[in-house]
Amino acid sequence: MSLENQIQNQEKQSTKVFGSNLCESILLAADFLDQVRQGSSLTEALAKAPSENRSAAQSLSFEALRYKPKIIEALKQFINKAIDPEVEDILLIAISTLFKDSMNQYAAHTLVNETVNAAQKSIRTRYAKGLINAVLRRVIENPQALEITVEDAQYPAWWVKNLKKSYPQTFQPILETYLKPAKMFLRVNSRKSDVQTYLKKLALAEIETIEIPLEWQQLAPCCIALKNSVPVNKLPGFMEGEVSVQDLGAQMAAGLLAPKRSERYLDACAAPGGKASHLLELEDIDLDVLEISPDRMVRVEEGFKRLQLSAHLIIGDACDSSTWAKGKLYDAILADVPCSATGIIRRHPDILYLRRGSDIAELQQLQRKIVGELWQSLKPGGRMLYVTCSILPQEGESQIEWFLEHLKDALRLESLGQLLPNDWHDGFYYGMLEKKK
Repeated sequence: MSLENQIQNQEKQSTKVFGSNLCESILLAADFLDQVRQGSSLTEALAKAPSENRSAAQSLSFEALRYKPKIIEALKQFINKAIDPEVEDILLIAISTLFKDSMNQYAAHTLVNETVNAAQKSIRTRYAKGLINAVLRRVIENPQALEITVEDAQYPAWWVKNLKKSYPQTFQPILETYLKPAKMFLRVNSRKSDVQTYLKKLALAEIETIEIPLEWQQLAPCCIALKNSVPVNKLPGFMEGEVSVQDLGAQMAAGLLAPKRSERYLDACAAPGGKASHLLELEDIDLDVLEISPDRMVRVEEGFKRLQLSAHLIIGDACDSSTWAKGKLYDAILADVPCSATGIIRRHPDILYLRRGSDIAELQQLQRKIVGELWQSLKPGGRMLYVTCSILPQEGESQIEWFLEHLKDALRLESLGQLLPNDWHDGFYYGMLEKKK
Protein backbone atom coordinates (compact mmCIF):
# COMPACT_ATOMS: atom_id res chain seq x y z
CA MET A 1 0.00 0.00 0.00
CA SER A 2 1.42 3.41 -0.95
CA LEU A 3 2.04 6.09 1.65
CA GLU A 4 -0.70 8.24 0.10
CA ASN A 5 -3.27 5.43 0.41
CA GLN A 6 -2.11 4.72 3.95
CA ILE A 7 -2.63 8.37 4.82
CA GLN A 8 -6.09 8.41 3.29
CA ASN A 9 -7.10 5.27 5.18
CA GLN A 10 -5.84 6.61 8.49
CA GLU A 11 -7.58 9.95 7.98
CA LYS A 12 -10.89 8.10 7.66
CA GLN A 13 -10.40 6.47 11.04
CA SER A 14 -11.10 8.25 14.30
CA THR A 15 -7.90 9.12 16.12
CA LYS A 16 -7.16 9.81 19.74
CA VAL A 17 -5.19 13.06 19.96
CA PHE A 18 -3.65 14.02 23.29
CA GLY A 19 -2.85 17.68 23.82
CA SER A 20 -3.16 20.50 21.36
CA ASN A 21 0.32 20.44 19.87
CA LEU A 22 1.83 17.14 18.77
CA CYS A 23 5.15 18.73 17.83
CA GLU A 24 5.65 20.22 21.31
CA SER A 25 4.49 16.99 22.93
CA ILE A 26 7.09 15.03 20.96
CA LEU A 27 9.81 17.45 22.07
CA LEU A 28 8.79 17.13 25.71
CA ALA A 29 8.59 13.33 25.44
CA ALA A 30 12.08 13.31 23.91
CA ASP A 31 13.30 15.32 26.89
CA PHE A 32 11.73 12.70 29.20
CA LEU A 33 13.59 9.91 27.38
CA ASP A 34 16.83 11.88 27.63
CA GLN A 35 16.34 12.24 31.38
CA VAL A 36 15.75 8.49 31.71
CA ARG A 37 18.98 7.89 29.82
CA GLN A 38 20.73 10.18 32.33
CA GLY A 39 19.35 8.13 35.23
CA SER A 40 16.13 9.92 36.22
CA SER A 41 12.80 8.09 36.34
CA LEU A 42 9.81 9.07 34.25
CA THR A 43 8.04 9.94 37.49
CA GLU A 44 10.79 12.43 38.38
CA ALA A 45 10.80 13.88 34.86
CA LEU A 46 7.04 14.34 34.89
CA ALA A 47 7.12 16.10 38.25
CA LYS A 48 9.44 18.77 36.83
CA ALA A 49 7.62 19.21 33.52
CA PRO A 50 5.34 22.14 32.64
CA SER A 51 1.65 21.26 32.71
CA GLU A 52 1.13 22.18 29.05
CA ASN A 53 1.45 19.05 26.87
CA ARG A 54 2.55 17.01 29.89
CA SER A 55 -0.23 14.42 29.59
CA ALA A 56 0.45 13.91 25.90
CA ALA A 57 4.20 13.69 26.44
CA GLN A 58 3.71 11.21 29.28
CA SER A 59 1.66 8.92 27.06
CA LEU A 60 4.13 9.21 24.17
CA SER A 61 7.23 8.58 26.29
CA PHE A 62 5.58 5.70 28.14
CA GLU A 63 4.79 3.86 24.92
CA ALA A 64 8.15 4.71 23.36
CA LEU A 65 9.87 2.85 26.20
CA ARG A 66 7.32 0.04 26.19
CA TYR A 67 7.88 -0.68 22.50
CA LYS A 68 11.57 0.24 22.45
CA PRO A 69 12.90 -3.37 22.36
CA LYS A 70 10.88 -4.08 19.20
CA ILE A 71 11.54 -0.72 17.55
CA ILE A 72 15.30 -0.96 17.98
CA GLU A 73 15.26 -4.28 16.14
CA ALA A 74 12.91 -2.94 13.46
CA LEU A 75 15.15 0.06 12.77
CA LYS A 76 17.90 -2.26 11.54
CA GLN A 77 15.81 -2.74 8.39
CA PHE A 78 15.96 0.98 7.58
CA ILE A 79 19.18 2.34 9.09
CA ASN A 80 22.54 0.67 8.55
CA LYS A 81 24.63 2.99 10.68
CA ALA A 82 24.74 4.15 14.29
CA ILE A 83 22.51 7.11 15.12
CA ASP A 84 22.73 9.61 17.93
CA PRO A 85 20.59 8.88 21.01
CA GLU A 86 18.53 12.04 20.50
CA VAL A 87 17.60 10.99 16.97
CA GLU A 88 16.75 7.52 18.23
CA ASP A 89 14.46 9.06 20.85
CA ILE A 90 12.48 11.00 18.22
CA LEU A 91 12.07 7.86 16.12
CA LEU A 92 11.06 5.77 19.16
CA ILE A 93 8.33 8.25 20.06
CA ALA A 94 6.91 8.46 16.55
CA ILE A 95 7.14 4.78 15.61
CA SER A 96 5.59 3.62 18.90
CA THR A 97 2.31 5.26 17.82
CA LEU A 98 2.19 2.93 14.80
CA PHE A 99 1.71 -0.25 16.82
CA LYS A 100 -1.87 -1.49 16.68
CA ASP A 101 -2.23 -1.52 20.47
CA SER A 102 -0.88 2.02 20.89
CA MET A 103 -3.08 4.44 22.77
CA ASN A 104 -1.64 7.27 20.65
CA GLN A 105 -3.05 7.14 17.14
CA TYR A 106 -2.39 9.88 14.57
CA ALA A 107 -3.02 10.26 10.86
CA ALA A 108 0.12 9.31 8.95
CA HIS A 109 0.75 12.73 7.41
CA THR A 110 0.27 14.44 10.80
CA LEU A 111 2.70 12.08 12.48
CA VAL A 112 5.40 12.54 9.82
CA ASN A 113 5.02 16.32 9.58
CA GLU A 114 4.94 17.00 13.31
CA THR A 115 7.82 14.62 14.03
CA VAL A 116 9.98 16.33 11.40
CA ASN A 117 8.95 19.72 12.83
CA ALA A 118 9.99 18.54 16.28
CA ALA A 119 13.36 17.38 14.93
CA GLN A 120 13.84 20.76 13.24
CA LYS A 121 13.22 22.63 16.50
CA SER A 122 15.96 20.82 18.41
CA ILE A 123 19.57 21.73 17.69
CA ARG A 124 20.54 18.14 18.49
CA THR A 125 18.29 16.55 15.86
CA ARG A 126 17.66 19.10 13.10
CA TYR A 127 20.56 17.74 11.05
CA ALA A 128 18.76 14.37 10.88
CA LYS A 129 15.28 15.56 9.88
CA GLY A 130 15.70 14.08 6.40
CA LEU A 131 16.62 10.70 7.86
CA ILE A 132 13.71 10.84 10.30
CA ASN A 133 11.28 11.72 7.51
CA ALA A 134 12.52 8.89 5.29
CA VAL A 135 12.47 6.25 8.05
CA LEU A 136 8.95 7.14 9.18
CA ARG A 137 7.60 7.01 5.63
CA ARG A 138 9.19 3.63 5.04
CA VAL A 139 7.82 2.22 8.30
CA ILE A 140 4.32 3.49 7.43
CA GLU A 141 4.54 1.92 3.97
CA ASN A 142 5.85 -1.34 5.47
CA PRO A 143 3.85 -1.96 8.68
CA GLN A 144 5.01 -5.59 8.72
CA ALA A 145 8.42 -4.26 9.72
CA LEU A 146 7.08 -3.81 13.24
CA GLU A 147 6.06 -7.45 13.57
CA ILE A 148 9.11 -8.33 15.64
CA THR A 149 8.93 -11.42 17.83
CA VAL A 150 9.61 -11.06 21.51
CA GLU A 151 12.55 -13.42 21.13
CA ASP A 152 14.16 -11.06 18.60
CA ALA A 153 13.31 -7.81 20.43
CA GLN A 154 16.31 -5.95 21.83
CA TYR A 155 15.67 -6.06 25.56
CA PRO A 156 18.51 -4.99 27.90
CA ALA A 157 20.95 -7.89 28.21
CA TRP A 158 20.94 -7.96 32.03
CA TRP A 159 17.17 -8.37 32.05
CA VAL A 160 17.02 -11.19 29.51
CA LYS A 161 19.83 -13.02 31.30
CA ASN A 162 18.01 -12.83 34.65
CA LEU A 163 14.67 -13.79 33.15
CA LYS A 164 16.01 -16.80 31.24
CA LYS A 165 17.86 -18.05 34.31
CA SER A 166 14.83 -17.65 36.59
CA TYR A 167 12.12 -18.81 34.18
CA PRO A 168 13.73 -20.78 31.33
CA GLN A 169 10.41 -22.24 30.16
CA THR A 170 8.19 -19.18 30.57
CA PHE A 171 10.34 -16.10 30.06
CA GLN A 172 8.88 -15.32 26.62
CA PRO A 173 5.25 -15.09 27.83
CA ILE A 174 6.47 -12.76 30.59
CA LEU A 175 8.08 -10.49 27.99
CA GLU A 176 4.87 -10.60 25.95
CA THR A 177 2.92 -9.46 28.99
CA TYR A 178 5.09 -6.36 29.32
CA LEU A 179 4.10 -5.29 25.79
CA LYS A 180 0.41 -5.16 26.70
CA PRO A 181 -1.22 -2.11 28.29
CA ALA A 182 -1.93 -2.56 31.99
CA LYS A 183 -5.54 -2.58 33.10
CA MET A 184 -6.91 0.08 35.41
CA PHE A 185 -8.19 -1.36 38.68
CA LEU A 186 -10.24 0.30 41.39
CA ARG A 187 -10.46 -0.53 45.08
CA VAL A 188 -13.85 0.20 46.61
CA ASN A 189 -13.63 1.73 50.09
CA SER A 190 -15.60 -0.76 52.18
CA ARG A 191 -16.27 1.94 54.80
CA LYS A 192 -18.24 3.96 52.28
CA SER A 193 -19.62 1.53 49.70
CA ASP A 194 -19.44 -1.99 48.28
CA VAL A 195 -18.57 -3.44 44.89
CA GLN A 196 -22.13 -3.99 43.67
CA THR A 197 -23.26 -0.50 44.65
CA TYR A 198 -20.24 1.09 43.02
CA LEU A 199 -20.67 -0.95 39.84
CA LYS A 200 -24.11 0.64 39.48
CA LYS A 201 -22.58 4.10 39.83
CA LEU A 202 -20.03 3.28 37.13
CA ALA A 203 -22.81 2.08 34.83
CA LEU A 204 -24.71 5.34 35.34
CA ALA A 205 -21.51 7.22 34.50
CA GLU A 206 -21.18 5.08 31.34
CA ILE A 207 -17.86 3.65 32.50
CA GLU A 208 -17.55 0.04 31.35
CA THR A 209 -16.10 -2.72 33.51
CA ILE A 210 -14.92 -6.27 32.91
CA GLU A 211 -15.47 -9.25 35.16
CA ILE A 212 -12.51 -10.39 37.23
CA PRO A 213 -11.92 -14.18 37.33
CA LEU A 214 -13.15 -15.78 40.56
CA GLU A 215 -9.68 -16.83 41.71
CA TRP A 216 -8.58 -13.19 41.79
CA GLN A 217 -11.89 -11.88 43.14
CA GLN A 218 -11.40 -14.05 46.21
CA LEU A 219 -7.97 -12.53 46.88
CA ALA A 220 -9.07 -8.95 46.18
CA PRO A 221 -12.82 -8.78 46.95
CA CYS A 222 -12.96 -4.97 46.82
CA CYS A 223 -11.51 -4.82 43.31
CA ILE A 224 -13.15 -3.63 40.07
CA ALA A 225 -11.51 -3.81 36.62
CA LEU A 226 -12.27 -1.11 34.07
CA LYS A 227 -12.53 -1.89 30.37
CA ASN A 228 -10.67 1.33 29.55
CA SER A 229 -8.65 3.69 31.70
CA VAL A 230 -10.33 6.95 32.67
CA PRO A 231 -9.14 10.10 34.48
CA VAL A 232 -9.76 9.80 38.22
CA ASN A 233 -11.91 12.93 38.19
CA LYS A 234 -14.41 10.99 36.06
CA LEU A 235 -14.81 8.29 38.72
CA PRO A 236 -17.98 8.71 40.81
CA GLY A 237 -17.18 9.66 44.38
CA PHE A 238 -13.41 9.60 43.92
CA MET A 239 -12.79 12.90 45.71
CA GLU A 240 -15.18 11.79 48.45
CA GLY A 241 -13.05 8.70 49.08
CA GLU A 242 -15.42 6.04 47.76
CA VAL A 243 -12.77 4.45 45.59
CA SER A 244 -9.02 4.36 44.95
CA VAL A 245 -6.87 3.27 42.02
CA GLN A 246 -4.71 0.25 42.89
CA ASP A 247 -3.45 -2.77 40.95
CA LEU A 248 -5.26 -6.03 41.64
CA GLY A 249 -2.04 -7.69 42.80
CA ALA A 250 -1.30 -4.90 45.26
CA GLN A 251 -4.81 -5.20 46.72
CA MET A 252 -3.99 -8.70 47.94
CA ALA A 253 -1.66 -7.46 50.69
CA ALA A 254 -4.32 -6.23 53.10
CA GLY A 255 -6.34 -9.42 52.79
CA LEU A 256 -3.29 -11.55 53.48
CA LEU A 257 -2.58 -9.61 56.68
CA ALA A 258 -6.28 -9.86 57.66
CA PRO A 259 -6.20 -6.94 60.14
CA LYS A 260 -7.91 -7.43 63.50
CA ARG A 261 -9.63 -4.69 65.46
CA SER A 262 -7.47 -2.72 67.92
CA GLU A 263 -4.24 -4.52 67.01
CA ARG A 264 -1.09 -2.48 66.36
CA TYR A 265 0.28 -2.56 62.82
CA LEU A 266 3.26 -1.04 61.02
CA ASP A 267 3.47 -0.34 57.30
CA ALA A 268 7.14 0.23 56.56
CA CYS A 269 8.39 1.91 53.35
CA ALA A 270 4.75 2.88 52.95
CA ALA A 271 4.53 5.49 50.16
CA PRO A 272 2.37 6.06 48.21
CA GLY A 273 0.16 4.55 50.93
CA GLY A 274 -2.27 2.35 49.02
CA LYS A 275 -1.71 -0.76 51.13
CA ALA A 276 -1.83 1.22 54.39
CA SER A 277 -5.13 2.89 53.53
CA HIS A 278 -6.57 -0.47 52.48
CA LEU A 279 -5.75 -1.91 55.92
CA LEU A 280 -7.61 0.97 57.57
CA GLU A 281 -10.59 0.56 55.27
CA LEU A 282 -10.90 -3.06 56.38
CA GLU A 283 -10.63 -2.65 60.14
CA ASP A 284 -10.13 -0.22 63.03
CA ILE A 285 -6.47 -0.81 63.79
CA ASP A 286 -3.73 1.21 65.44
CA LEU A 287 -1.53 1.88 62.40
CA ASP A 288 1.94 3.41 62.18
CA VAL A 289 3.00 4.44 58.68
CA LEU A 290 6.75 4.68 58.15
CA GLU A 291 8.38 6.44 55.19
CA ILE A 292 11.92 7.78 54.84
CA SER A 293 11.09 10.51 52.31
CA PRO A 294 9.18 13.60 53.50
CA ASP A 295 8.09 14.32 49.92
CA ARG A 296 6.68 10.82 49.48
CA MET A 297 4.97 11.03 52.85
CA VAL A 298 3.04 14.04 51.52
CA ARG A 299 1.42 11.69 49.00
CA VAL A 300 0.46 9.31 51.80
CA GLU A 301 -1.06 12.15 53.78
CA GLU A 302 -3.02 13.41 50.77
CA GLY A 303 -4.43 9.94 50.16
CA PHE A 304 -5.49 9.52 53.78
CA LYS A 305 -7.16 12.93 53.74
CA ARG A 306 -9.18 12.08 50.62
CA LEU A 307 -10.25 8.75 52.13
CA GLN A 308 -10.94 10.35 55.53
CA LEU A 309 -8.61 7.94 57.32
CA SER A 310 -6.05 8.56 60.04
CA ALA A 311 -2.84 6.89 61.15
CA HIS A 312 0.41 7.80 62.89
CA LEU A 313 2.68 9.10 60.12
CA ILE A 314 6.39 8.67 60.87
CA ILE A 315 9.29 10.06 58.85
CA GLY A 316 12.08 7.59 59.51
CA ASP A 317 14.55 5.04 58.18
CA ALA A 318 13.41 1.41 58.31
CA CYS A 319 17.08 0.45 58.61
CA ASP A 320 17.41 2.32 61.91
CA SER A 321 14.51 1.72 64.28
CA SER A 322 16.29 3.49 67.16
CA THR A 323 15.19 6.84 65.71
CA TRP A 324 11.46 6.08 65.55
CA ALA A 325 10.36 2.78 67.16
CA LYS A 326 10.71 3.98 70.78
CA GLY A 327 10.24 0.47 72.11
CA LYS A 328 6.93 -0.16 70.35
CA LEU A 329 6.08 -3.72 69.43
CA TYR A 330 3.65 -4.58 66.64
CA ASP A 331 1.14 -7.38 66.14
CA ALA A 332 1.88 -7.31 62.40
CA ILE A 333 4.33 -5.57 60.09
CA LEU A 334 3.97 -4.98 56.37
CA ALA A 335 7.52 -4.94 54.99
CA ASP A 336 6.95 -3.60 51.49
CA VAL A 337 10.67 -3.26 50.80
CA PRO A 338 12.56 -1.39 48.07
CA CYS A 339 13.23 -3.71 45.13
CA SER A 340 14.07 -3.86 41.44
CA ALA A 341 10.38 -3.27 40.57
CA THR A 342 10.71 -5.81 37.75
CA GLY A 343 7.14 -6.95 38.35
CA ILE A 344 5.65 -3.60 37.34
CA ILE A 345 7.55 -2.86 34.13
CA ARG A 346 4.24 -2.75 32.28
CA ARG A 347 3.30 0.34 34.32
CA HIS A 348 6.84 1.74 34.59
CA PRO A 349 8.73 0.81 31.39
CA ASP A 350 11.64 3.08 32.34
CA ILE A 351 12.67 0.49 34.94
CA LEU A 352 14.37 -1.65 32.30
CA TYR A 353 16.62 1.26 31.36
CA LEU A 354 17.31 2.52 34.88
CA ARG A 355 18.20 -0.80 36.50
CA ARG A 356 21.48 -2.67 36.11
CA GLY A 357 22.20 -6.30 36.86
CA SER A 358 24.55 -5.20 39.64
CA ASP A 359 21.65 -3.49 41.44
CA ILE A 360 20.11 -6.78 42.50
CA ALA A 361 22.81 -7.80 44.99
CA GLU A 362 22.72 -4.33 46.56
CA LEU A 363 18.93 -4.49 46.86
CA GLN A 364 19.19 -7.93 48.47
CA GLN A 365 21.44 -6.53 51.19
CA LEU A 366 19.11 -3.58 51.77
CA GLN A 367 16.08 -5.85 52.01
CA ARG A 368 17.84 -8.07 54.55
CA LYS A 369 18.87 -5.07 56.61
CA ILE A 370 15.33 -3.66 56.65
CA VAL A 371 13.68 -6.96 57.60
CA GLY A 372 16.29 -7.66 60.28
CA GLU A 373 15.70 -4.23 61.81
CA LEU A 374 11.91 -4.42 61.63
CA TRP A 375 11.94 -7.91 63.11
CA GLN A 376 13.09 -6.46 66.43
CA SER A 377 9.83 -4.47 66.63
CA LEU A 378 7.57 -7.49 66.02
CA LYS A 379 5.81 -9.05 69.00
CA PRO A 380 6.36 -12.75 69.76
CA GLY A 381 3.55 -14.45 67.89
CA GLY A 382 3.34 -11.49 65.50
CA ARG A 383 3.37 -11.75 61.72
CA MET A 384 5.44 -10.03 59.05
CA LEU A 385 4.30 -9.89 55.44
CA TYR A 386 7.34 -9.52 53.19
CA VAL A 387 6.39 -7.88 49.89
CA THR A 388 8.23 -6.92 46.74
CA CYS A 389 7.02 -5.87 43.30
CA SER A 390 9.82 -7.95 41.79
CA ILE A 391 9.72 -11.24 39.91
CA LEU A 392 13.36 -12.12 40.56
CA PRO A 393 13.80 -15.06 42.96
CA GLN A 394 16.80 -13.26 44.49
CA GLU A 395 14.36 -10.75 45.94
CA GLY A 396 11.59 -13.21 46.75
CA GLU A 397 11.91 -16.89 47.56
CA SER A 398 15.67 -16.72 48.13
CA GLN A 399 15.17 -13.95 50.65
CA ILE A 400 12.55 -15.87 52.64
CA GLU A 401 14.95 -18.80 52.83
CA TRP A 402 17.70 -16.44 54.04
CA PHE A 403 15.40 -14.95 56.69
CA LEU A 404 14.48 -18.41 57.98
CA GLU A 405 18.17 -19.25 58.31
CA HIS A 406 19.28 -16.01 59.96
CA LEU A 407 16.23 -15.04 62.02
CA LYS A 408 16.33 -17.91 64.49
CA ASP A 409 12.85 -17.26 65.89
CA ALA A 410 11.15 -17.08 62.47
CA LEU A 411 8.53 -19.52 61.24
CA ARG A 412 7.16 -19.60 57.72
CA LEU A 413 3.40 -19.31 57.23
CA GLU A 414 1.49 -20.10 54.07
CA SER A 415 1.25 -17.23 51.60
CA LEU A 416 1.02 -16.57 47.86
CA GLY A 417 4.72 -16.67 47.06
CA GLN A 418 5.68 -15.46 43.60
CA LEU A 419 2.99 -13.93 41.40
CA LEU A 420 4.18 -13.54 37.83
CA PRO A 421 2.67 -10.74 35.74
CA ASN A 422 -0.25 -11.81 33.60
CA ASP A 423 -3.28 -10.23 31.90
CA TRP A 424 -4.80 -9.52 35.31
CA HIS A 425 -2.13 -8.37 37.70
CA ASP A 426 1.44 -7.17 37.99
CA GLY A 427 4.28 -9.23 39.41
CA PHE A 428 4.55 -9.44 43.21
CA TYR A 429 6.14 -11.62 45.83
CA TYR A 430 4.27 -12.30 49.09
CA GLY A 431 5.95 -14.21 51.92
CA MET A 432 4.60 -14.47 55.49
CA LEU A 433 6.76 -15.01 58.58
CA GLU A 434 5.72 -15.49 62.20
CA LYS A 435 7.84 -14.74 65.24
CA LYS A 436 8.01 -17.65 67.66
CA LYS A 437 6.42 -17.06 71.05
